[in-house]
Amino acid sequence: MIADPHCHTVASDGMVSPAELVKAAVDAHLDLIAVTDHDTMDSVNEAQSHGESAGIVVVAGQEVTTKWPSQTHVMGWFLDKPVKRGMSVEDTVAAIHDQGGLAIIPHPFMPVYFGSIQPGMLRRLIEKHSIDGIEMGFTVPTGARRRRMLNDFYAANRERLGRRHRLNECARPRRDHRP
Repeated sequence: MIADPHCHTVASDGMVSPAELVKAAVDAHLDLIAVTDHDTMDSVNEAQSHGESAGIVVVAGQEVTTKWPSQTHVMGWFLDKPVKRGMSVEDTVAAIHDQGGLAIIPHPFMPVYFGSIQPGMLRRLIEKHSIDGIEMGFTVPTGARRRRMLNDFYAANRERLGRRHRLNECARPRRDHRP
């Protein structure tokens, strides 16, 4: 299965409509996408409708902005309803889990402090709370040092990341993409 689990539409800071997102996913031969607009789920139903017609799975999600620390983002997948923005990271993760969703930390260790959790905070978070994974591949340039930090962090904590759902066993990307 080939997926893009972190997609935005014009409902937040994306540049495409839900229909255009699904078409782009089909054109890229993806099997699954997750619509994870910032602080809204307004595009999910439309994207799911287009996805059903096109034969692609569209997961209902949201990228939630927390209040502390530094407006860190937390992605929720498999959500039924939007998660309130402005809560702590811990309360946001709990709200996602309360819906039966998966809580993923997107774009960690970025060289900016808005929206990105830093190593110390992520370490403290996973010591006390269960998160379901961290995003390992993203488009924001991080530099070789931060990429090493992220890879080392994952290697040291892979048993804690995603163990509830055995996601820690799915962390390596496949190289045999379809033509």
